[in-house]
Amino acid sequence: MRNILKKTLGRGSEDQKGFNLIELLVVVGLIVALAAVIVPLVIQLSGRGDTGAANAEWDSIQSAIDTMMADTTMTAVTAGGSAAFITDSFDFDAGAGTQNLSTYLRDASTTYCYTWAATGRILTQVSASGSPAACPT
Repeated sequence: MRNILKKTLGRGSEDQKGFNLIELLVVVGLIVALAAVIVPLVIQLSGRGDTGAANAEWDSIQSAIDTMMADTTMTAVTAGGSAAFITDSFDFDAGAGTQNLSTYLRDASTTYCYTWAATGRILTQVSASGSPAACPT
């Protein structure tokens, strides 16, 4: 009975060890199919992480500007028509003097340039490639 079952399933005698070519091709095909599904999803998720980080930084900087304006009772600031680059000491042109936002930020370093309106609202956020010289003027 055992020999009949082995012949039916395509297996030879018990002294043959390893996998045949068809079995290996099936396993490789399954691995390739899984990789084809998983790799685009991982790439898509990493892109969403970058967008989320940029949005979180925008919100953090806007909150710092709002807090600084409330603490100093400012109602208007000098509009930042050209971009400002936030480094370890972010100086915000407040019109009546430069205010330092680093006391209002937990992490005062970034790779973005910002422009803002006279009301203190951030208008644009542009990637600066890590250096103040890369900010558009």
